[in-house]
Amino acid sequence: MRAVVFLCCLVLLGINRARAQKYIFAHYDIEDGLIQSQVNRLSQDIDHRLWIATFGGACRFDGKEFTGYNRRAGLPDNYVSTIFSDKGGCTWFGTLNGLARLYKGQIIKYKPDIPLKRYFVGNIIQDGGGTIWVTSGGALFRVKDNKMQHVVIDGDAELIPTSLAVNAAGNLYVAVYKAGVYRLNGKKWQHIISIDSRYADQPIKRIFFDRFDKQKTYLLTRADLLFVKDGMAQPVPANVFLQKGKGQLLCIEQDADANIWLGTDAGAYCICADGGFLHYNSANGLTDNSISDIFLDSDKNLWLGSLGNGLYRCEGDRYTVFDRSQGIPESKIVMSLTKDWNNNVLMGIDGGGIMQYDGKKLSNLKVPAASDAYLKGVQCLYTDKNGTVWVGTGQTGLWAYNKAGFRQIKDSWSFAYNFITGGDDGTLWLATSMGCFYYENGQLKQLDSVPSFSAALVTLGRDSVFVGTQNGVALAVNKKVVSGFKLKSFPATAVYSMIIYDGMLLVGTDDSGLYTWDMESGATHTYTVKDGLKANSIYSLAADERGRLWLGTGRGINRMKYDPQKKTFWVIDNIGSKEPVVEANQNAILHRGREVWISTTKSVMVYNTMTKMVPSPPPHVIIKSVQLMKEDGEKRSSIDLNDWVKLNHNQNHLSIAFLGVYLKNPDAVSYQYKLVGLDSAFSAPVRNNVVNYPSLPPGTYTFKVKAISPDGQVSPHIADFNFEIIPPFYQTFTFRLLAVILLVLLGFGVQNLLHQRKIKRQKAIEAMKREEKLKIRQQTAEDFHDDLGNKLTRITVLSEILNAKIDQEKSDQRGIVDQIKQNAASLYNGTKDILWALDPKSDNLYETLNHIREIGVEVFHDVPVDFEFAVVDEDLQLIKLPMEYSRNITMIFKELLNNILKHADASVVTFELDERHKNEITLKVTDDGKGFDSRAAHRGRGINNINARAKRINARLIINSAGGRGTTTTLTFGINQLSN
Repeated sequence: MRAVVFLCCLVLLGINRARAQKYIFAHYDIEDGLIQSQVNRLSQDIDHRLWIATFGGACRFDGKEFTGYNRRAGLPDNYVSTIFSDKGGCTWFGTLNGLARLYKGQIIKYKPDIPLKRYFVGNIIQDGGGTIWVTSGGALFRVKDNKMQHVVIDGDAELIPTSLAVNAAGNLYVAVYKAGVYRLNGKKWQHIISIDSRYADQPIKRIFFDRFDKQKTYLLTRADLLFVKDGMAQPVPANVFLQKGKGQLLCIEQDADANIWLGTDAGAYCICADGGFLHYNSANGLTDNSISDIFLDSDKNLWLGSLGNGLYRCEGDRYTVFDRSQGIPESKIVMSLTKDWNNNVLMGIDGGGIMQYDGKKLSNLKVPAASDAYLKGVQCLYTDKNGTVWVGTGQTGLWAYNKAGFRQIKDSWSFAYNFITGGDDGTLWLATSMGCFYYENGQLKQLDSVPSFSAALVTLGRDSVFVGTQNGVALAVNKKVVSGFKLKSFPATAVYSMIIYDGMLLVGTDDSGLYTWDMESGATHTYTVKDGLKANSIYSLAADERGRLWLGTGRGINRMKYDPQKKTFWVIDNIGSKEPVVEANQNAILHRGREVWISTTKSVMVYNTMTKMVPSPPPHVIIKSVQLMKEDGEKRSSIDLNDWVKLNHNQNHLSIAFLGVYLKNPDAVSYQYKLVGLDSAFSAPVRNNVVNYPSLPPGTYTFKVKAISPDGQVSPHIADFNFEIIPPFYQTFTFRLLAVILLVLLGFGVQNLLHQRKIKRQKAIEAMKREEKLKIRQQTAEDFHDDLGNKLTRITVLSEILNAKIDQEKSDQRGIVDQIKQNAASLYNGTKDILWALDPKSDNLYETLNHIREIGVEVFHDVPVDFEFAVVDEDLQLIKLPMEYSRNITMIFKELLNNILKHADASVVTFELDERHKNEITLKVTDDGKGFDSRAAHRGRGINNINARAKRINARLIINSAGGRGTTTTLTFGINQLSN
C-alpha cells in the first residue's frame, strides 16, 4: 500500500521537523473548570459541545463553561473510562461500574443481561443503523429496548473484543484478542483482518480508518502501529522513531490536514502528510504526560487529553513562539531581529546581548566584554547588502559585526540608536535619540533640521530618505532636509514604523493606525481598528514573499492583503483562532523565507506565511436557558425548552441565555436575535449572550438567534424557542366577544325597556284617552237619552193630549197630530241604536250579537216570519270591539233584516255565528225567500251602504242568492287587530 511507501520514506529520510520554538496549544485544567485532570476519552455531541471522560467524572465543555457529571449526578461510578455522544442527542458514559445514558437531563443506568466478573465499560460506538454497541467485562453488547443484550461474535463465546470502530459506510468492526478484526454485515460476522503472529498477543486498542484514503486502515497496539494490507495487519516501518524511550502507544487520530497523530505516554507524535514527524512535549508547548486520547471535532479542532495535565487544543502551525522556555533570558525583551550572512536569525536583546537561532537551537552569540563596553543593551539590528550586521545599542554606541567579529564605530556612543537602514549608495542611515545620522566613508554625520528624536527610516533610491519623527515624516534629498515637505492629510501624531510598498509610503503611527500615501497620485488612506486592526498603534511593518502586509500592533498581530486595482488593503487574518493579546516591539520584525518573525514584549512569534487562512466552520448556536424573572430581577424559575411553553400574563419577564458553541474562540462570537411577535428584524450583532424581555404583552412569540464567527461565518441553523403569554381573562377574545354581546344585549335591553316604557306610557295615554272617550260616550248617551228621549216622549204625550182635544170632525188636524206622534216615535226608535253604540258597555261581540237579535225580534214582530237566532255564549264578552265595529256590524245586519222583511217574502230567517277560525269571526244571515240574481247590478242604496260599512271595518261581505232559492249573506272580519 501507499502507506508503506510513504512511511518508509520517513524512516529513510530521517526527517524530523522538531524545532526549538514553542508550538501553540490552548490548555484547560481544573482551574478552568475541568472536573478532573486525568482525561480518558473525548467525544462531541450534536450541539458541537465537547465531552470529556476523566478519572473523577465526566464534563461537558461549550467553549466557555465546564458542566460536570459524577456519581452524585447519577453516574454508576466517578471513574469514566469512555464517553460517546450519539446522533439522537444522547450521551453515553462507560464507567468502572457499568453503562449510563444522559438524555434531556436524566441519567439512565444499564445492566447487562448476563453476569460479569467486571462491569468495566471500555468501548461505546454507534453503527450506521443507529444501534449502540458496548464492550464490558470482555464481552460485546448491543443496547436495544433499553437493555444490554449480549452478542456472541461469530458464534464463538470465547472471542474477547478489545476495541470497536465504525467505518464511513456505517459498518461495525470489532477487534478480537488474538483473532484479528471481524466485521458485522447485516446479521453475519466476517473475519476480515488477520494479525501477524509476532503481534498476535498484543491487544488492539484502536481501529482507525484514514479519512482521506479509504483504502488505509490502521490498528494500534500498546507497542506498535500496524497497517492493513491484503487482509493482514503488519507493523508500520516508521515505528522505528517510536522505539527506545518513546513509550507506549495509547491513541490515534487524523487532523484536518491529513496528518496522523499518535498519543503516547511521553507526549504526542505527528506523522506529517508532507514528510517528517514532530514530537510534541513540554519542551515545545504540550506536556510530557501520557496523551490518552486525541480527537478531531466536527469544527476541525484537534483535542488532546492528557493523564494528569488536563486538556489541550492544538492551534496548528500558523505560528510558533520563542519565549523564556526556549532560552530567551528571563525578564529580557527582544528589541530587534535580523539575519546574518548564514541566514541565521539574530535577536537583539535589551540587556541580554545577541542570541542566534540556526534552525535547531537558540544560542548566545559571543560579544566583546571590554571593561565598559558590554554589548548587551541592543536596541536595533540591520544587515547590509555585504552581510555586515550593524548593532545599535542604548549606551555603548554603534557596532559592526561580520565574520571577523565585532567592531565598535568611533564617536558613536553619545546617543541611543532606535533604527538602522541602508541606502542604495551604501550610506548607513541611523535614527537616534538625538536626531537622524548617516554613516559613510568611516565618518558619522548628523542630518540637519531633523527633530531631536527619530524612530523610523526608509530610503528611496540613491539620494532620498524619509525620516519618521515625533512630529510626522520628514524628507531628505542629497543629505539635506526638504523644507516645507508635509504628507497630505497626515495626522498630528508620532511615527513608529515605515516601509515602501508598491509605490506607496506606509506609515505606522502611535495612535492613528496605518497611514498610506501613494507617491505618484498623492492619494491617502488611513486604516484603524474600525477596519479590523487589533490596535491603532502600529509598531512594526513588513511585507512577505506573497505581498501580504504584516503589522505588529499594540494588541496583537494583523495580516492584510492588497488590491492593486483599488490600491487598498483589507484585514484577512480574522479566522477565529484566539491569539494572545501582545504588544509588538518597535521595528522588531523580520521576513525570512516563508516566515515572518515578530518580536513582542512577551515572546518572539514566528508565522508561517504559507499557512492558508481557511475560515473555521461557523458556530453552532443553542439556547442554553430561559428564566422567568421577578420584578426585582431575581430568578423565579427555569423553563423547559423541549415543550411549547404557555405562561400566565404575570409571567412576562423573561431572561433568555444562548450560546454559539465555537470551541476555537468563543469570546469572539457575536449574535443576532429577534423576538417574532415583537421585533420585525434581527438585532445588530452583539457579543452579549443574554437578553432580557421585561413586561411582554400577551401573545404568541418565537425567539430566534443566530451566531456569527469572528470571520463572519453565520451559524447554519437558527436556534428558536416558542412560547405564549396567555392574556388575563378580561383580555381574551372570548371575554371581549361576550362583553360586546353583553353590551349589545344590554343596549337592546335598555332600548327595549325604554321602548316598552314608551309603549306602556302610550298605552296608558291611550287607555286614558279611551277611558275619557268612554266617559264622554257614557255621558253623551246619558245626556242624549235624558234630554232627547224626554223631549220626544213629551212630544208624544203632548200629541196625544192635542189629539184628544181636537174634534172628531176635524180629521185633517187629527191626521197631522198622528203624523207628529209617529215621527216622534220613529225618531225615538232610531236614537236607540245611536244610544246603544255610544254606550261603552256595547263594545264587545256578545253585546253586539244580542243587539242584532233584539233588532231581528223587533223587525219580525207581528209578521208571519220565524226569526231564529243562535244562542250567544257569554265568553264572547272577551272579544272587544271598537265602537265603529259594533256600530257598523249592527247597522249592516239591521239593513239586511229590513231588506228581507220588505223584499224577500221569506217565512224563516236564520242568524248564525261561525268561530271555526281562531283569528276570524263570521256572521251569517239566511232567508228562504224568493231571492234575486246576485250577479245583476243593483241600484238600491241599501246594498251600497252595506258594502261601504263592511269596507270601513275591513270585513268581507258575500251575498249568495238566486231566484226562488233564498239568500245567504256572510260577514267575515278579523279579531287580531281588535285587541288594540
